Order: sequence, then C-alpha cells, then structure tokens
Amino acid sequence: MELRNGPVSTFTLFWYSLKVANQAFGTVLALCLMMVLFVLLLVGIFFGISTLINSPLGLRAISLPLPIINGFLQFVFMLAIIRILGARFEKAGISAYESFRDAVVPSIYFIISSIILGIIVTAVSFGISLLNSPTLSVIGLVAMGLAMLPFCFIQQVLVLRSEGPISALRYSWELGTRHYLRIIFTSVCLLLLFVLVILAVFCALKAFLPQQYALYLTPHGISLLFILLPALMMQLPTIYLVLIWLVLAMLMLYVFLFIQAIWTGLFLNLDYSERTSESRELNAHAEAAAKAEKAASVMPDVTIKQASVHTDADSDTTRHLDQVYSAQEHLARALEQEEDRMPTILFDDDMAKQLAENEEKMRQSKEAAAQHKEDNEPKTIKISDKPL
Repeated sequence: MELRNGPVSTFTLFWYSLKVANQAFGTVLALCLMMVLFVLLLVGIFFGISTLINSPLGLRAISLPLPIINGFLQFVFMLAIIRILGARFEKAGISAYESFRDAVVPSIYFIISSIILGIIVTAVSFGISLLNSPTLSVIGLVAMGLAMLPFCFIQQVLVLRSEGPISALRYSWELGTRHYLRIIFTSVCLLLLFVLVILAVFCALKAFLPQQYALYLTPHGISLLFILLPALMMQLPTIYLVLIWLVLAMLMLYVFLFIQAIWTGLFLNLDYSERTSESRELNAHAEAAAKAEKAASVMPDVTIKQASVHTDADSDTTRHLDQVYSAQEHLARALEQEEDRMPTILFDDDMAKQLAENEEKMRQSKEAAAQHKEDNEPKTIKISDKPL
C-alpha cells in the first residue's frame, strides 16, 4: 500500500481516496442491498407477530425494539463501509457479508464510546450555558469543537485496529493531538473541495441552461425553486421519480463514501507512520542493549588480561606507595623477615654439609662401579708382532 511509505501530501491522499471509493462502490451497493433486505425481514417478522397478538399493549411492546435495531444497523453499516475501505487501501478483497460481520462488535464499542463522549460534551455544554454571554458561548462552543477534533479516528481505530472503547478513545486522542494541524488542514481542504464542486456545477448550469431558466439561478430564484420543486416533481411519472431518487441516493452514498475514504486513508497513513517510528526506536534500543551486553561480556576478559601483565615500574611504584602510605605495616613486615632469616641461614649450612657428604658418597660409588666393570670384562690376548 502506498500509504505505508510515509506521510503523503493532501492531494495524493485525496487521489488515493477517490480511487478507493471507486473500487469499493460496488461492494458498498451490495452491502446496502443486504441491509435493506435485512430490515425488510425484521419489519415483516414484527408485523407478523403484531398481527398474531392483535392487542394495543402487545403492538407497542413489539414495535419498541424496531427503532433501536434500526439505529444499531445504521452504526453497523457505517463501520462496515470503513472496513471495506480499509481492505481496499490494503489491496485486499472483502465481501459485503464479511464487512457486516466484522462491524457488529465494533458497533457496540462505538455506542459505548459515543456515550462517554456524549457525557463529556453535555457537561461542557452545560458549563458554557452558564456563562450568560452569547459571545463567550459561541467561543466556548467553537473551542469545544476544536478540542473534540482529535476523536475523529474512533471509528477507524475500532474497526481497523480492533481496540476496545476506552483504548480507542485514548489512541484516537494521542494520534489526533500529535497530528492536529494535519487534521485541520485536511478538513479545510475537504470543505474547499466541495465548495469548488458546487461552484463548478452552478457555473455549468448557468452556462448551458436556457434563458427562461436563468431566473432560478439567482438568490431569489433558488428560494422559489425550493417551493416549486415539490409541485413539479409531483407532475412527473412515477418511474421518473424513482429514477431521480435512486440517482440522488447513489450520489449521496458516493459522497459519503469519498469522505470516509479520506479519513480512513489519513488514519492509515498516520498510523503506519507512527508504528514505523516506534519500531525504529525499539530497534535502536535493542541494538544499544545488545551492544552494551556484548561489551559487558568482553569486560571480564579485558580485566584478566590487564591483571596478568605486570612491569617492573608498576612493582616499584606499588612498593613505594605501600611504604609511604602504610609505613608501620611495612616496618613490621621487615622485622618479621629479619627474625626469620637466622634459622634459615643455619639450616642452609647444615644442608651444605649434607650435600658435600652426599657428593662424596656418590663419587665413591661411581669409582666402585667403574672398578667392578673393569674386573668383569674378559682379558684380551695379545698376539706377538714378530714375523714368523
């Protein structure tokens, strides 16, 4: 995926998001069809049960869970779209059923996270309402909106990183605060993009529409158009109305898909950048620890080698320092050596006498052995050298 290679520009992010929205549009349409069929099935089941019960209290009890289920399915649909977009950014295939299945549990977590944020927003809004000043209230509401902006990645964290509600809030806040300016800049660019698209459509209509319809492109004509448009649409055939509503629904779905693709792509880009920097820091710490461990394992050998080498200068220096800083101890050691010297000298004289006697005995034994050898050798017969 191109977003893994580091931070990308806003234009590149919008271009990737447009391509991903085009690729995921078919799967999202299949998901819409599946959701519509599921809702129709639930409505049919509730209608059948209410018909069998046929009591006012029973009808209210049966119809009560239907809005709750409908709202929960809207959350599932929204998070399933993010799951599809994340798979397309990862260049992986995913079906509508798999996206629906993977979005059920994150939808429950999203409801919990929304309740937590709702409590915080309600408390802050109540504090702002106590200011009794319209200007301060507006400033407080704007500041609260800017402060809540880092929580814009909660849905992506829940679906694409499988985090819980509390950890998703914390991770979205940390990621959003570290890249706060990038989020604001992307939001401003997205707003300007839609403004430019609306202006381009307006200019195209003003250029190509006939003169009799030019009145509806003025500010006064637009207000009249909103009044006359329902009456004009009621005069059209039913098939045309169905086609118009279908085209408008698909256009709104594509716009929503494109917006979700931008935020999902921005989250993946920032998330991969953070994970890459963290992995680099961990690798650097691991290398430093390995080097320190290797140096620690080498130090005992170095110490032994240094301790096994001595010089005369070191010995003289050590002896001199011992004499200077431990004079009393050195004097006592010298006296002990003088006391031990006399018995050693006497012992050496006795040993000299004993060695002399042993040498004499060895000399005598050698002479006796040589004489014995000479006696045991056979006598040679000497032949006369006179000629016969």
